[in-house]
Amino acid sequence: MPVDVFQLVEAMVISFILIATVIFFAHFISRYGRTYAKARSASRLWPPEDSTDALKHFILLRVLLDDNDHASLSAFQFLCWTLLISFFSITLWILYLMNPAGDAAGIVETTVAMTPAAEEIAEAAVDSVSSLPTNLFALMGISVAIPIASQGISAYKRVKPRDEGETYFEPDYASMLEENGRPSLLRVQLFLWTFAALAIYAGTFIASAFSTGPDNLLVKGMPDINPTLLFLMGLSATGYLGNQAYSGKVEKSEETGTVQPVMAVKTPDSGTAAVRVSPSIREVIPKDVEPMGIVTLLGTGFGVQQDTIMIDEERISSSTIRRWEETRIEFSLPKTVASGSHNLRIMARGETVNGQISVVGDPQRIRGIIEIDADIIQEIWIDDPYNQGYRIPPIGHFIPDKRYHFFFEFDVPPGTPSWGRIQFRASFFIDGVNIATSSFMPGAMNGRNYGNFNYVFPEEGKHHIEIRGINAKTMDLEVKKPLIQ
Repeated sequence: MPVDVFQLVEAMVISFILIATVIFFAHFISRYGRTYAKARSASRLWPPEDSTDALKHFILLRVLLDDNDHASLSAFQFLCWTLLISFFSITLWILYLMNPAGDAAGIVETTVAMTPAAEEIAEAAVDSVSSLPTNLFALMGISVAIPIASQGISAYKRVKPRDEGETYFEPDYASMLEENGRPSLLRVQLFLWTFAALAIYAGTFIASAFSTGPDNLLVKGMPDINPTLLFLMGLSATGYLGNQAYSGKVEKSEETGTVQPVMAVKTPDSGTAAVRVSPSIREVIPKDVEPMGIVTLLGTGFGVQQDTIMIDEERISSSTIRRWEETRIEFSLPKTVASGSHNLRIMARGETVNGQISVVGDPQRIRGIIEIDADIIQEIWIDDPYNQGYRIPPIGHFIPDKRYHFFFEFDVPPGTPSWGRIQFRASFFIDGVNIATSSFMPGAMNGRNYGNFNYVFPEEGKHHIEIRGINAKTMDLEVKKPLIQ
């Protein structure tokens, strides 16, 4: 019997809501983990900028990105089929639960005698949702195999042993529909076949829902995919992987002499000269980066040991360098870098390579001053800036109507000008109330400096003191009058 159109719409809406809920929680878990893996200001349990995620942080878009932050066509195909099959499978389950004949047939346990039609529906309900049609399984297998094979091919080409002086260069730009910076026919073909197959299968599913014959959705279950379409998809996938195997290029520097700078290095055992590729930057990802954003450098000759990155005259802190490999470097752009074009220098294995980096979005500026949250590295102490660890007055407690100075030490990243426009911001809290917020100069303290807040307690009581920057340091104290005044 055909499915009622209102039941079909209702089942699809419920299925969509269930899948959207799962995706939302997956996105929330992913975003929560990425956000709180970083140091956060203790003054904000959930920063406002994280409450509304930018589209670029959406989990279904992020799973499409490969190691070079380019959209992957194979991952896109796998994602589309996963979502579509999940959607229709849940829809079919809901239709079985909603269908009265299915209930009478034993989908929901009952003592009512079953008609032959009801038995047929009951059997289909068990078989169709417990197993997918053969061709549909094959199509899902193709979708799974393509991204795995694609990554395996790319990884092998990077580590494949080559003759002396030969260097493998990945495609200049390979994204969902492009190869070497221009549209790729094989990629476009696979993209179009993916959409065509999705549309055809969706139409087949809906048509089977309204069928009155043995192909009815409630009788036959999930419809199978056309074998011809499966063959065309497989052929297109084979062409895509074949193109992956031959993408990129290998150049031999001894023969051309100008393709890639090299230098001769004597090995300590034999004294013979070996060819070592000099560092070069091929691509900066993204083209425009925001302060605190992740920058990826693709190239060759970086070496495997972390070295030095400079933006203009500022050295990037080693703690912000996330990855350093022979052909790839990743680092976090400092919050203090202003918008515009900046000189980029990579120092690796005694050589320097220059490039350009484009920054968009200004850091927070107040009256020409760049303020960043202080990274507090020592516990709070009082009164004497040179006597760290001094936390309680000699009398054993604090006294009302007496001014006390609360000191803290903060980290100054390497390369920060001692007396420039950059200042480090911190806030002073008493019992959770923000008493003051101030900014402090970097100073010339070999990578650290100190700041202080002062306060007069008006009356007796116990208080919780907190100084907050990127992180927070606390102390608990008691204020009372001395026994002898």
